Amino acid sequence: METPPNRPPARKRPTGEAKGWSIMVQSAKQGPLSDSLQDYLEAVYLVAQRHGVARMKEIASLVGVGKSSVTGAVQSLAERGLVNYDPYQYVTLTEKGEAAGRELARRHRILKEFLMKVLTVPEAEAERVACKMEHAIKGEVFGRFLRFLEFMEGEAGRSGSWAESFRAFCVSQGGCDGSLAPPSGAGGYAAPRGTEGDEARKGTP
Repeated sequence: METPPNRPPARKRPTGEAKGWSIMVQSAKQGPLSDSLQDYLEAVYLVAQRHGVARMKEIASLVGVGKSSVTGAVQSLAERGLVNYDPYQYVTLTEKGEAAGRELARRHRILKEFLMKVLTVPEAEAERVACKMEHAIKGEVFGRFLRFLEFMEGEAGRSGSWAESFRAFCVSQGGCDGSLAPPSGAGGYAAPRGTEGDEARKGTP
C-alpha cells in the first residue's frame, strides 16, 4: 500500500497498546482481521489523518482497487465496530478503529524505515516489501524486532551509526544482496571469523 505524502508523524504508542491491538481487531464471532481488511483499515486511518474523514475513492486509490471493492470491506469493518459507515456518506473511525489503524500504520512505518535506512532498499521496493512483512511479523516477534531497533539506535548515539557501518561492510563484501561475491581485489570468499576450522573438520573422519 502506497502511503500518502505529507503523512503526519505517528503518535507515540502508550505502554501496552501493541499488546492489546490483536484484541481490538477481532471479536469472538468474527475472529481476527484478514490481511486484506487490515490494509483497508490502515488506508482509512491514513486518509482520515489527513482529511478528518475518508472518502471511498480515496480509500480505493490508496489500496489500489476499484471503488466497488471498497464497499464490502468497509461494511465488514463497520460490522466489527471499527468504522462508521452509511452508503453515500464519508467513512470515519470509531475509537477502537483509530487505535487499531494507528498501530497498523506504526508497524508499516517502522518496517519501511528499517528497509530504507538500514538496508538501503529503494523507497518503492521498501513500500512493497513492508506491506508483506507487516502481515507476517506479529506479536512477540515484532515486539523483539522493535526493541532491537531501539537498542541499535541507542548504540548508534554512543558509537556512531551502525547503519553506516553495515553499508560499509556491504561495500567491502561486494554488495548487500546476500551473495557470496568476494570483495574487490580479493582472491575468493573469506569465511566468517570462527568458521575456518569447520572446513577442515569436514575432511576429518
